[in-house]
Amino acid sequence: MMSNVRLPPRGSRFSAAGNASYCTERPLKARREENHMINLRLAFVLLAATAATPAWAATITAQSKVDAVTVFPSGAEVTRVAEATIAAGEHALVFEGLPGDLMAETIRVEGSALGKVEIGSVDAKLVYVPSTAVDARRKDFEARIQALHDERTVLDQTITDAEYQKSLMQQLVTSAFTAPAKEDATRSFGAADIGQLLDLVGGKLQILSKLVLDSRMRQRQIDLAINDLSNQIATLAPPEQARMLVTVHLAAPAGVSGTFRLKYRIAGAGWQPIYDARLTSPAKDSGSKIELVRRAAVMQSTTEDWQNVALTLSTARPIGATSAPTILPQLIDGFETGRASNYARSNDQKLEAPAPASEAIGELDSAPKKAKDDVMQMEATIEVAGFQALYAIPGRVSVDNTGTAKNVRIDTTAIDAKLSARAVPKLDPNAYLTAAFTLPGETPLLPGAVMLYRDGVFMGQGELPLLSPGEETKLGFGADDLIKVKRVEVKRQRGEEGLISTSNTDERAYDITVKNLHDFEIPVTVLDQMPYSTLEDITVAPLPGMTAPSIRDFEKKRGVLAWNFDLTPKAEKVLKHGFKVTWPENIEVGMTLN
Repeated sequence: MMSNVRLPPRGSRFSAAGNASYCTERPLKARREENHMINLRLAFVLLAATAATPAWAATITAQSKVDAVTVFPSGAEVTRVAEATIAAGEHALVFEGLPGDLMAETIRVEGSALGKVEIGSVDAKLVYVPSTAVDARRKDFEARIQALHDERTVLDQTITDAEYQKSLMQQLVTSAFTAPAKEDATRSFGAADIGQLLDLVGGKLQILSKLVLDSRMRQRQIDLAINDLSNQIATLAPPEQARMLVTVHLAAPAGVSGTFRLKYRIAGAGWQPIYDARLTSPAKDSGSKIELVRRAAVMQSTTEDWQNVALTLSTARPIGATSAPTILPQLIDGFETGRASNYARSNDQKLEAPAPASEAIGELDSAPKKAKDDVMQMEATIEVAGFQALYAIPGRVSVDNTGTAKNVRIDTTAIDAKLSARAVPKLDPNAYLTAAFTLPGETPLLPGAVMLYRDGVFMGQGELPLLSPGEETKLGFGADDLIKVKRVEVKRQRGEEGLISTSNTDERAYDITVKNLHDFEIPVTVLDQMPYSTLEDITVAPLPGMTAPSIRDFEKKRGVLAWNFDLTPKAEKVLKHGFKVTWPENIEVGMTLN
């Protein structure tokens, strides 16, 4: 038989002996103390758990600025620097306001910190943001324009009032002299009164005229200021701009402060070389030298200002071609006149038969596949520059984003030069001074314009080609008035010769005189030409007793002759040049000899 067992009521507890006897309810104060102890235990547990668990992810806005820029002939690499304090845990460091057209695939993040920081993923997102700074500047410009318009309106009223007062003064004087005298007037209008009136009116008119003149001059200044402010408004960026938002995900086991560098490539920038070549004539104890001054015109319109940046110029061309182009086989085919069929395929059977793989047509058909493979391989090609020079501009440089060129100086090099003179007296009676030099050092020269100076006098502008160290080039420094050249025709004879068959002949002879008036020896090159013919029936031969040229077909130009010789000071040399052209009587010569 089971006994009935009752559960203890709410608020009772088991006794220490474990029997089911009831206990009395605890006091309210005791229960509150017990709950307080439980809350304290929970707080300690949560504090310990927080110390052992990383903090929740937080977003940190990087206050970055452009610190360094490497400018290429086309494009630039920008380095932004930001200081940030990172708490323990995972965080997102956000770079805002970057140019929208930067090359997102070139973004790289580096950093240095006193503690351990790990960089995870880097995200780039294009966003369109309102330009609050631009709006503020636009509103400031508009307010200033409105204030100037108001001032101009006040000046218009001032001018109108002054002109009206001048008119009243003039009417007053006119009425004073033309009004009839009254019979009851107690005092007549004498000469003294007229003088005082004229002085009064003249002084007042002078003041009013000066007021009008000053007002009009101020209006001209206002018009110029309004035009300038309007132009500045026109150059402002649109209200919304495309910006790149870069998010760098970081993780740190403990709080740390660090410096983070964000690098990226961007178009809209570049630099062009500008050179000064200053030639000095040789002295008795020294030879001729060229002082080559290298400068660069740096331009950028990247929508960001480069203020006080470390500027470096590079001769590398990272956006250019990375490998030589692919050339395909070229097939020469033949066709019979009046037939559309291939000459090599003489019957229908050959037209239908497949060509062997070794035939040229098979090579041509397979060429597009080979070209496609080459293009795919080019995607993985690593660019290797044949040479590169980096020019670190000293100090800090500022380049605005308006596309205005910033000229900076790179270096100055003194180079030994070899002077020579070149003359083409048939076309020009002057001799032109030429300086040859070999590029020293280890850095190349990019092609660019060169300003030419000879003994401190500007002679004109030339062009420098792409030069590698150790390569020689020449620059022309204008006409040399101390080298006299004269070409005189001494013979012109046209006739016929031959006994069995008659041939036409034309003989020409010239004396070319070159005189050196310098006080130093100089090499001279004289160029002239001898006609040539591609027909066997037309022959060209030099006349007897002529001065043999040093080079025939000068610079691979057919018929161009060159005489090279050294001319001592005050010396003179005469070159004899002449030729005879012979052709059959039934042929007409197709050019005029001179």
